[in-house]
Amino acid sequence: MSFSNLRKTFSWCDLKFASCSRDWTRAVEQSLLSFINTLRQHDVRISTSETLDALNAAAVVGYADQSLLRQSLAATLTKTHADKERFERCFELFFNARGESAQSASPQDKPAPSPAAGEFSLPDAVASDPDVAAAMDAPLVRAATEGRPSTLAVAIQEAADEMQLEGIRFNTQKGIYRRRLAEAAGIGQLDKAIEALKAIESDSLEGPIEWLEQRRHELDMAARDAVEHQLLLNANAAGRSIQQQALRNTRLSALEHYHLKQLPPLIRALAKKLATRHRQRRRIDRRGKLDMAKTLRRNIAYGGVPFHTYWKQKRRDQPKLYVLCDVSGSVSTYARFLLLFLYSMSEVMPRIRSFVFTSQVFEVSELFDRNPAEQAVEIVNQRWARGSSDYGSSFKQFADEHRGRIDRNTTVIILGDGRANSADPGLEDLRDIYHRAKLLLWFNPEPRSHWNTGDSEIRRYQSACHYVAECNSLAKLERLLDRLLTILR
Repeated sequence: MSFSNLRKTFSWCDLKFASCSRDWTRAVEQSLLSFINTLRQHDVRISTSETLDALNAAAVVGYADQSLLRQSLAATLTKTHADKERFERCFELFFNARGESAQSASPQDKPAPSPAAGEFSLPDAVASDPDVAAAMDAPLVRAATEGRPSTLAVAIQEAADEMQLEGIRFNTQKGIYRRRLAEAAGIGQLDKAIEALKAIESDSLEGPIEWLEQRRHELDMAARDAVEHQLLLNANAAGRSIQQQALRNTRLSALEHYHLKQLPPLIRALAKKLATRHRQRRRIDRRGKLDMAKTLRRNIAYGGVPFHTYWKQKRRDQPKLYVLCDVSGSVSTYARFLLLFLYSMSEVMPRIRSFVFTSQVFEVSELFDRNPAEQAVEIVNQRWARGSSDYGSSFKQFADEHRGRIDRNTTVIILGDGRANSADPGLEDLRDIYHRAKLLLWFNPEPRSHWNTGDSEIRRYQSACHYVAECNSLAKLERLLDRLLTILR
């Protein structure tokens, strides 16, 4: 919920005037925090220090000039072109989405022009009535009669923060959230004041009653706008999140071409998340464990206070990773996204040597070194993703050419369905690789229920692998690579 959700009722001039109010400034800061949370929901990574920078920048430039505020927040919160695009889209929805609709709203939706603040007055006889005096003394009523729109705006803001308006997800919730928000903001205070004046039944009170009814309508419209804005923001973020979750868990072979085109950005995001997690673990592992005995011994001169710390470090050889992908027609899609995933995590992965095969093995490592991962994957797909697979000849060629380089520091990943097309499965060559490597992993894109049916040799291959896993969705691939990185670090 944002302060300009009230733009339909309160103009930027009102906001400029209201910015002098300490309560208003606090409410606006809360709105900025809500905006930053919205950006995070739309996959913009924002740290705590960047949040503080944004709040400080907003405090310096003020809130009256919307363009200047936009530029200041963009400068502190965005780092990439993609972040900038998401920021602009969210800013428009969060702060300005109601601007045009306010101008084009139907006459019955528009509040009547507000009288000047000095025009509100009550006859002395009415003002002295105990019921009227009590109703008119309510904070929100006093703000309305004194012409202080900032108080109404702050009331909506604080009510939205208290009732956690971010929880709205569905269109059918708008009515109940709108009523709850208006009630939490204090619309009941205005209702009591209107009822108290109407009970007196005096023609002289038509003006004051109309005044309060206009303020009530403005508050109700502000609650409606706040709810609709938040629903729009949540629906966009939630809809994308639901779609991404579905894409992660759906078998790649079941996805339409349109959805396959949406996978590379999702893969990069998942790979970045995984890389960030394991980068921190690598730093800790590289530092080693604290050598307590040596630390205490070297700090005896300081009374045992550990001014200088010493760490135990194990010398490790750099692990090697060989990836052998079947790119025949039945599994080429899986190979494409496995390679894209692996090379998107190159900063935390060991040195990768990648190979593709159908009936012959081709190394494609240099292709990925020279080209962006997505482009390299497309080249692989165009050149080699055809024909049927021959596991026997492919395993023999791979073992003959690389058995001398495969050692106890090497992990080999094979991606394939294990269907040898009734030919030699190449089991002896696979066992040779198994005995030489630290780990031999097989990722099978077929559902487990299809294993060992027809010409599948996966049961025999299992005897020559350390681990065989079903891998036919991004979620499963992510889990497998997470476990692999944990083992290799």
